[in-house]
Formats: sequence, structure tokens, C-alpha cells
Amino acid sequence: MATIIGFYGYSNTGKTAVIEYLIEELTKRDFKVAAVKITDKSVSIDKEGKDTWRYSEKGAKIISLSSTTETTFILKYREDLSSILNHIIYLNDIDVILVEGVNDISTEKIRFGDIPIRENTVLTYNGDKEKILKLIVDKISEEKYMADFLELKVNGKKIPLGRFPKDFIIQTVTGMIKSLRGVDDVKEVELHFKIDKEEE
Repeated sequence: MATIIGFYGYSNTGKTAVIEYLIEELTKRDFKVAAVKITDKSVSIDKEGKDTWRYSEKGAKIISLSSTTETTFILKYREDLSSILNHIIYLNDIDVILVEGVNDISTEKIRFGDIPIRENTVLTYNGDKEKILKLIVDKISEEKYMADFLELKVNGKKIPLGRFPKDFIIQTVTGMIKSLRGVDDVKEVELHFKIDKEEE
């Protein structure tokens, strides 16, 4: 399970430079790193006139370009962060995903500058890149440890969970189970259920 950490702040507050530093340092430590950039601007890496652009103009929703140096996938629709993270985890065995521009509640995040604090902010950057690096390395270790305790699958697909939702699920389910008759000690829980579509 990958560690997910987000970054947010106004432009020119140092986010990209810090993320570049983290990618380099984490890679030196043999961690597999993925990076995601989220923006509310209408931009595209697909250039007008290129073959991939022409395919999407004809209606293709997923386009892939494979060259001697890289393979690129272009999805011609917006996906939420959870879906993006699932694609990354499915494609490769990633240790950490760094997300610039994150705004969802469940992702732990680092604030840059004097932007209003978002929920689940774990740190405000004060110029100490090494402090952020240590925080992430510690979180990777925690996630590897926690992966043995909880795995969530929905419709057979693994759902990436940060520390906060993992702790919340474990504590909530354990608390409910402890209140049941015949349960003295909770060491391991298996929970499987299906939702009847007709009852929704």
C-alpha cells in the first residue's frame, strides 16, 4: 500500500521545488515514487495536431503513446483523486505518491504559505525540506506496518487508504464488535458484504 501525501498553497510558495527535492531524495533511498499534479485550470498535455489529439477528437476516451523512452496514457475525462491513485497503484508497486494541489479531506497534506488551512493538514512548510523528507520516510514505514492490519477492496479493487481512514475504520469496527455478546478479545476481523441493488 502506497503512502499518500499532499501539498497545497498559492503559486510561487516553493511546492514544486520541494517535491522535486523529495522525489530525488526518496529515489536515492530506493523508494518508488509517483507524482500527481492537480489543477483547476483547463490545461492538457495533449497537443493539437498530434496523432493522440486527433484520436481523441474522433471520440477515443483513452489514448496511449508508447515510445522508446516512455509510455503515456491520456484519459479524456476528469477523474477524482481516489481513481487516479488506484490507477497508479495498479500500474506499479509504488511506495509513495506525492500529490500537488490536493484538496480532498482524507489525504494528509502539507501547507505552503499563508493559504487557509485545509482539513487533515499535518505540517506547514517553514523552509525545512529535511523535516518533510523525514516525515514522509516515517510515514512509509508506518504504512508498510499498517498494511498488515487493513486492506480495503470494493468490487474486487484495492482502495488506497491513508493513516487517518485506516485508523478510523479499525477503531469504529473494533468498537462495534467489542459491544457484541460473545466477543471477549478482538485480534482479527474479516468483514465481507454485498449490497443488494434492489434495496438501494
